Amino acid sequence: MLRRWRLRLVSVHGKNLLNVANEFRIVTLVSSQPEVQYVALRNIDLLLQKQPSLLSKEMRVFFCKYNDPPYLKFQKLQIMVRIANDSNVEQLLAELKEYAMEVDMDFVRRAIKAIGQVAIKIENACEKAVNVLLELINTKQAYVVQEVVVVIKDIFRKYPGYEGIIPTLCQCIDDLDEPNARGALIWIVGEYAEKISNAGDILSGFVDGFAEEFTQVSFAEVCLF
Repeated sequence: MLRRWRLRLVSVHGKNLLNVANEFRIVTLVSSQPEVQYVALRNIDLLLQKQPSLLSKEMRVFFCKYNDPPYLKFQKLQIMVRIANDSNVEQLLAELKEYAMEVDMDFVRRAIKAIGQVAIKIENACEKAVNVLLELINTKQAYVVQEVVVVIKDIFRKYPGYEGIIPTLCQCIDDLDEPNARGALIWIVGEYAEKISNAGDILSGFVDGFAEEFTQVSFAEVCLF
Protein backbone atom coordinates (compact mmCIF):
# COMPACT_ATOMS: atom_id res chain seq x y z
CA MET A 1 0.00 0.00 0.00
CA LEU A 2 2.74 2.49 0.97
CA ARG A 3 4.67 1.67 -2.19
CA ARG A 4 1.57 2.40 -4.27
CA TRP A 5 1.13 5.78 -2.55
CA ARG A 6 4.77 6.68 -3.17
CA LEU A 7 4.51 5.88 -6.89
CA ARG A 8 1.31 7.85 -7.30
CA LEU A 9 2.55 10.86 -5.37
CA VAL A 10 5.91 11.07 -7.10
CA SER A 11 4.27 11.01 -10.52
CA VAL A 12 1.89 13.89 -9.75
CA HIS A 13 1.98 17.06 -11.88
CA GLY A 14 1.31 20.58 -10.60
CA LYS A 15 -2.33 20.75 -11.70
CA ASN A 16 -3.21 17.63 -9.65
CA LEU A 17 -1.45 18.51 -6.43
CA LEU A 18 -4.49 19.72 -4.50
CA ASN A 19 -6.55 16.68 -5.47
CA VAL A 20 -3.81 14.35 -4.30
CA ALA A 21 -3.42 16.22 -1.01
CA ASN A 22 -7.13 15.93 -0.37
CA GLU A 23 -7.29 12.29 -1.44
CA PHE A 24 -4.72 11.19 1.08
CA ARG A 25 -6.12 13.25 3.91
CA ILE A 26 -2.92 14.92 5.06
CA VAL A 27 -4.06 15.31 8.63
CA THR A 28 -4.86 11.61 8.95
CA LEU A 29 -1.58 10.46 7.46
CA VAL A 30 0.53 12.69 9.65
CA SER A 31 -1.25 11.35 12.71
CA SER A 32 -0.68 7.68 11.94
CA GLN A 33 2.15 5.30 12.83
CA PRO A 34 5.69 6.76 12.55
CA GLU A 35 6.65 4.65 9.54
CA VAL A 36 3.52 5.71 7.65
CA GLN A 37 4.01 9.32 8.70
CA TYR A 38 7.55 9.31 7.37
CA VAL A 39 6.52 8.03 3.94
CA ALA A 40 3.72 10.59 3.83
CA LEU A 41 6.00 13.44 4.93
CA ARG A 42 8.67 12.57 2.37
CA ASN A 43 6.14 12.61 -0.42
CA ILE A 44 4.45 15.74 0.86
CA ASP A 45 7.87 17.38 0.70
CA LEU A 46 8.13 16.35 -2.96
CA LEU A 47 4.73 17.90 -3.66
CA LEU A 48 5.70 21.11 -1.93
CA GLN A 49 8.80 21.45 -4.09
CA LYS A 50 6.41 21.90 -7.01
CA GLN A 51 3.88 24.06 -5.19
CA PRO A 52 5.08 25.42 -1.81
CA SER A 53 1.84 27.26 -1.11
CA LEU A 54 -0.23 24.09 -1.33
CA LEU A 55 -0.36 23.47 2.41
CA SER A 56 0.52 26.90 3.75
CA LYS A 57 -2.70 26.97 5.79
CA GLU A 58 -1.94 23.63 7.40
CA MET A 59 1.15 24.63 9.37
CA ARG A 60 -0.12 23.18 12.65
CA VAL A 61 -0.47 19.75 11.07
CA PHE A 62 3.32 19.55 10.91
CA PHE A 63 4.10 20.71 14.43
CA CYS A 64 6.36 18.23 16.19
CA LYS A 65 5.03 16.12 19.03
CA TYR A 66 7.20 15.45 22.06
CA ASN A 67 7.21 11.70 21.34
CA ASP A 68 7.93 11.94 17.61
CA PRO A 69 11.06 10.02 16.61
CA PRO A 70 13.92 12.34 15.58
CA TYR A 71 13.64 11.44 11.90
CA LEU A 72 10.01 12.61 11.89
CA LYS A 73 10.86 15.84 13.69
CA PHE A 74 13.63 16.63 11.20
CA GLN A 75 11.34 16.03 8.23
CA LYS A 76 8.59 18.15 9.76
CA LEU A 77 11.04 21.02 10.29
CA GLN A 78 11.97 20.89 6.62
CA ILE A 79 8.34 20.98 5.54
CA MET A 80 7.44 23.82 7.90
CA VAL A 81 10.22 25.97 6.49
CA ARG A 82 9.10 25.13 2.97
CA ILE A 83 5.49 26.24 3.53
CA ALA A 84 6.39 29.31 5.60
CA ASN A 85 4.99 32.59 4.29
CA ASP A 86 4.00 36.03 5.53
CA SER A 87 0.70 34.71 6.87
CA ASN A 88 1.97 31.87 9.01
CA VAL A 89 5.50 32.94 9.88
CA GLU A 90 4.73 34.33 13.35
CA GLN A 91 3.07 31.08 14.32
CA LEU A 92 6.06 29.15 12.97
CA LEU A 93 8.68 31.27 14.73
CA ALA A 94 6.88 30.86 18.05
CA GLU A 95 6.85 27.10 17.57
CA LEU A 96 10.51 26.94 16.53
CA LYS A 97 11.46 28.96 19.58
CA GLU A 98 9.83 26.31 21.77
CA TYR A 99 11.76 23.57 19.99
CA ALA A 100 15.00 25.49 20.49
CA MET A 101 14.54 25.26 24.25
CA GLU A 102 14.16 21.49 24.41
CA VAL A 103 16.80 19.10 25.70
CA ASP A 104 17.62 17.16 22.51
CA MET A 105 20.73 19.00 21.30
CA ASP A 106 20.49 17.83 17.69
CA PHE A 107 16.84 18.84 17.43
CA VAL A 108 17.58 22.18 19.11
CA ARG A 109 20.33 22.94 16.60
CA ARG A 110 18.08 22.06 13.68
CA ALA A 111 15.29 24.23 15.06
CA ILE A 112 17.68 27.19 15.33
CA LYS A 113 18.86 26.58 11.77
CA ALA A 114 15.21 26.55 10.70
CA ILE A 115 14.71 29.98 12.31
CA GLY A 116 17.62 31.26 10.22
CA GLN A 117 16.21 29.69 7.06
CA VAL A 118 12.87 31.37 7.68
CA ALA A 119 14.59 34.73 8.22
CA ILE A 120 16.46 34.41 4.94
CA LYS A 121 13.42 33.17 3.04
CA ILE A 122 10.96 35.83 4.24
CA GLU A 123 12.53 39.27 4.45
CA ASN A 124 9.55 40.76 6.28
CA ALA A 125 10.03 38.23 9.05
CA CYS A 126 13.76 38.72 9.41
CA GLU A 127 13.59 41.16 12.31
CA LYS A 128 11.20 38.92 14.23
CA ALA A 129 13.47 35.95 13.62
CA VAL A 130 16.53 37.88 14.82
CA ASN A 131 14.67 38.87 17.98
CA VAL A 132 13.85 35.22 18.63
CA LEU A 133 17.52 34.34 18.18
CA LEU A 134 18.54 37.04 20.65
CA GLU A 135 16.11 35.62 23.19
CA LEU A 136 17.72 32.23 22.70
CA ILE A 137 21.17 33.70 23.36
CA ASN A 138 19.86 34.82 26.73
CA THR A 139 19.31 31.19 27.71
CA LYS A 140 23.12 30.97 28.12
CA GLN A 141 23.09 27.36 26.92
CA ALA A 142 26.44 26.92 25.18
CA TYR A 143 25.24 24.80 22.27
CA VAL A 144 22.27 27.14 21.73
CA VAL A 145 24.45 30.26 21.73
CA GLN A 146 26.93 28.73 19.32
CA GLU A 147 24.30 27.67 16.81
CA VAL A 148 22.67 31.10 17.03
CA VAL A 149 25.96 32.84 16.20
CA VAL A 150 26.40 30.66 13.11
CA VAL A 151 22.83 31.33 11.98
CA ILE A 152 23.11 35.09 12.53
CA LYS A 153 26.24 35.17 10.39
CA ASP A 154 24.22 33.67 7.54
CA ILE A 155 21.48 36.26 8.07
CA PHE A 156 24.04 39.08 7.98
CA ARG A 157 25.31 37.81 4.65
CA LYS A 158 21.80 38.06 3.19
CA TYR A 159 20.44 41.08 5.03
CA PRO A 160 22.99 43.59 6.35
CA GLY A 161 21.50 46.09 8.74
CA TYR A 162 21.31 44.29 12.05
CA GLU A 163 24.65 45.59 13.32
CA GLY A 164 23.00 46.69 16.55
CA ILE A 165 23.06 43.13 17.85
CA ILE A 166 26.82 42.67 17.35
CA PRO A 167 27.77 43.79 20.92
CA THR A 168 25.51 41.04 22.25
CA LEU A 169 27.25 38.50 20.04
CA CYS A 170 30.69 39.70 21.11
CA GLN A 171 29.77 39.17 24.75
CA CYS A 172 29.47 35.47 23.93
CA ILE A 173 33.04 35.10 22.72
CA ASP A 174 34.23 33.20 25.79
CA ASP A 175 31.38 30.70 25.39
CA LEU A 176 32.33 29.74 21.85
CA ASP A 177 34.44 26.60 21.65
CA GLU A 178 33.11 25.12 18.41
CA PRO A 179 35.02 25.98 15.23
CA ASN A 180 31.96 26.96 13.19
CA ALA A 181 30.76 29.35 15.88
CA ARG A 182 34.15 30.94 16.41
CA GLY A 183 34.66 31.24 12.68
CA ALA A 184 31.23 32.87 12.32
CA LEU A 185 32.02 35.45 14.99
CA ILE A 186 35.39 36.24 13.40
CA TRP A 187 33.62 36.85 10.10
CA ILE A 188 31.04 39.13 11.74
CA VAL A 189 33.68 41.15 13.63
CA GLY A 190 35.87 41.47 10.54
CA GLU A 191 32.98 42.45 8.30
CA TYR A 192 31.70 45.13 10.69
CA ALA A 193 34.99 46.09 12.35
CA GLU A 194 34.44 49.81 11.80
CA LYS A 195 31.28 49.63 13.90
CA ILE A 196 32.81 47.68 16.79
CA SER A 197 34.88 49.75 19.19
CA ASN A 198 37.06 46.85 20.35
CA ALA A 199 37.18 44.93 17.07
CA GLY A 200 40.98 45.08 17.05
CA ASP A 201 41.22 43.54 20.50
CA ILE A 202 38.79 40.76 19.61
CA LEU A 203 40.61 39.86 16.40
CA SER A 204 44.00 40.13 18.09
CA GLY A 205 42.88 37.56 20.61
CA PHE A 206 42.11 35.16 17.80
CA VAL A 207 45.39 35.91 16.03
CA ASP A 208 47.41 35.30 19.20
CA GLY A 209 45.99 31.83 19.43
CA PHE A 210 46.11 31.14 15.71
CA ALA A 211 48.24 28.02 15.95
CA GLU A 212 45.92 26.47 18.51
CA GLU A 213 42.66 27.18 16.71
CA PHE A 214 40.61 24.71 14.71
CA THR A 215 41.00 24.61 10.93
CA GLN A 216 37.70 26.38 10.22
CA VAL A 217 38.56 29.25 12.54
CA SER A 218 42.05 29.65 11.15
CA PHE A 219 40.65 29.72 7.63
CA ALA A 220 38.27 32.53 8.62
CA GLU A 221 41.21 34.48 10.05
CA VAL A 222 43.24 34.04 6.87
CA CYS A 223 40.30 35.33 4.84
CA LEU A 224 40.19 38.45 7.02
CA PHE A 225 43.87 39.22 7.01
